[in-house]
Amino acid sequence: PFVQGDILFREGEPATHAFLLQQGRVRLLKRVRMVERSVSVLRPGDLFGEGALLESALRLSTAVALSDGIMLALDRTALKDVVERFPPLSQRILAQLVRRLRDAEDQIEVLMLRDTQSKVVSALLKMAQARGAVSEGAVELPLSPVDLSSRVGLDVETVKRTVQRIRGQQYLRIVVERVDIPDVEALRRPYTLLRTTE
Repeated sequence: PFVQGDILFREGEPATHAFLLQQGRVRLLKRVRMVERSVSVLRPGDLFGEGALLESALRLSTAVALSDGIMLALDRTALKDVVERFPPLSQRILAQLVRRLRDAEDQIEVLMLRDTQSKVVSALLKMAQARGAVSEGAVELPLSPVDLSSRVGLDVETVKRTVQRIRGQQYLRIVVERVDIPDVEALRRPYTLLRTTE
């Protein structure tokens, strides 16, 4: 078990165990130019700290509990045993790792954009596309400012201000920890114009 605010491991520490999140939420942070940036927010069912599966690995990020929760610690032998005995779990872990790789590629593309609004809009459009949203129509994204900040490499306050600005232009609505985009194509049009002027 862990409680909100606990540091589960720190970047640079030796990695001896991977963790399977059972309950709660965990944020992964990475130090970039002396500032910790959110890399991702994990939910129940997510495996994290999997770098521990490699010999002499060091933690590549810091894990902080966003809520109270429970995680299962797995050393190399235990994880190998679980994967061999429960093939559906190994398929789920593989799918998660592929998703993380795809998300990392999306994040690289977003980080290459210059202005803050383009980064936020690009991330929202990519998430809408991943949820199967076609060029027109509405989409709901279960998303908190912390989740979005981890995708765009900006601090939470900057992301909140940017989302409020886009919301003021009527391109999206915010409902608790959800972003509603009433018309994906309407959001895409000004973003395309922004990119062509860079």
